[in-house]
Amino acid sequence: MIEFIAPREWKKFVWAAVIGAVVFILLQIIPMLSGPDSGISESQGNVIGNEAALQKATEFAAKQFGVNVTDAHTIYQTDSDETGYLIKEKLYEDYASKYMQQFPLDTYQTQVTLNNGSTAFVYLHMQSGSVVAWNLIGAGSDLHSIIDQKQLLDAASSFATTQGFQAKDLNDATVNSLGQVVIHPTGYAAGSSQLELRFGFSQNGENTIISTYKPAFVPPSDYVAIVEQQKNTADVLSLISLTYMTFITLVLAIIYAILYRRHTTFKRGIVISLIFTVFYIINNLGIMDGVIAQQGEQVMSDAEVSFMAWFTAFLLIPVGSAVYFSFVAGDGMWRSWKRPVWPGFREKNYGEHVWRSMGLGYLIALILLGVQSVIFLVLESAIGSWSTSDATQSPYNIKWLWLMPMLAWCAAISEEAIYRFFGIALFRRWFKNIYVAALIPTILWALGHVAYPIFPYYTRLIELIIIGMIFSYIFLRYSLITAIFVHAIFDSLLMGFSLISVGGALNIGAAIFYAVLPVPIAYIIRVWHRKKGGRPPQLTATPPPQVPQ
Repeated sequence: MIEFIAPREWKKFVWAAVIGAVVFILLQIIPMLSGPDSGISESQGNVIGNEAALQKATEFAAKQFGVNVTDAHTIYQTDSDETGYLIKEKLYEDYASKYMQQFPLDTYQTQVTLNNGSTAFVYLHMQSGSVVAWNLIGAGSDLHSIIDQKQLLDAASSFATTQGFQAKDLNDATVNSLGQVVIHPTGYAAGSSQLELRFGFSQNGENTIISTYKPAFVPPSDYVAIVEQQKNTADVLSLISLTYMTFITLVLAIIYAILYRRHTTFKRGIVISLIFTVFYIINNLGIMDGVIAQQGEQVMSDAEVSFMAWFTAFLLIPVGSAVYFSFVAGDGMWRSWKRPVWPGFREKNYGEHVWRSMGLGYLIALILLGVQSVIFLVLESAIGSWSTSDATQSPYNIKWLWLMPMLAWCAAISEEAIYRFFGIALFRRWFKNIYVAALIPTILWALGHVAYPIFPYYTRLIELIIIGMIFSYIFLRYSLITAIFVHAIFDSLLMGFSLISVGGALNIGAAIFYAVLPVPIAYIIRVWHRKKGGRPPQLTATPPPQVPQ
């Protein structure tokens, strides 16, 4: 437990935090605000909003297809492959100036259900609200495909000219196996990616309708293949981490909780584990639009979406159980070694410890923001790391966006309990070496983050092994509570910037609220502990950390 940090040590942390904040602002915030090359293209300009997009899309669908709309749902969608290619090749800014207005990489995707049983996907420009693409799927019996190839090619070229293309640039036209016309207009390129136009036509009574219009820049096939291979590898590594985090940890934590039960109590961690589980389930129910976006144009009914949401929530119960037993087992193991790294409420100076942990948490979190920024800069130069957009993690696909920073607390509680509190104790018992004991769970923790849209996949592996070892030191040196505060504040600040980028009074207010939330939490605990009989601390300088071997 932290009884006292000398003023000289506090000053060091304050200066390091100032430097970390400045580095973060220079390397992350200013580039994000000053240009589009940050890869967060969805944040450029004021967006029209889901409701406006839904209305425009349904009106367009009814007019375009001549059929009444019975249901519709709007989400955010992105062309992740093309965005990543442009960022990797430093072409994003040039693309934005030339093509973004007509061929946006980020759109509102609205799934429209028509009363003839068919489904259409309508895509709108997020800022202007103009319809930029659409695709009709599963036409009813009153829609009959046109099969004459010359008629298809003529109709496609004719429509393309109404979209601003010159007839002389439309000679590269073919009909694919789906009966769609595919045209590659000349003069439209971004690096090695070429513009591709896809057209589909159907018959509605006596009228011929354009059922599909999908313009998109297609990145080079070798780039797509590399990214796909990277994603597959990352998915396997993430699965390894998830398996450890849930099932393996749950089994081992139950075993060690029983073995070390005389050093702890099964009451420890119940409240915090329940809080984690409830908020984690709520947040996961709120990100189903991201899951839908991941399916692309796969038609999903409301029942299918609902089932997927609740099935996902059910799978989170083992995670909550693993967190609880990690608290119990970890507490028993550390106390058996005379290292109570998680002090209890009834212990002397607990309230002051929480208060100091919060203050130290802010300082170290700012330091880590700077460290992370430098790591990304070095990796970008050394191994060519790049990022891209991801609809599954976009704030535009979160139902209760103002709740998003609660994920910071969920991550802090669960990951510090499983990977640091119990994980380090477990591997210390097995290998009798604290450095090995810290490294193994840190690697497993880092593997759980490699599926993020940053390439190569081992970019985040390297970054988070470094960050994770720092978290491990914080945990061993200053306690579990300090590590949780650092982790929660660090993630809250990052998520807060995402909220601010989306805009809106509620989102900006939520970002500020979560940024300062640790202060009232720590203050309430401090005051409550004093009222329950805790005494103000007798300050003594903290001795050098005793690292168990």
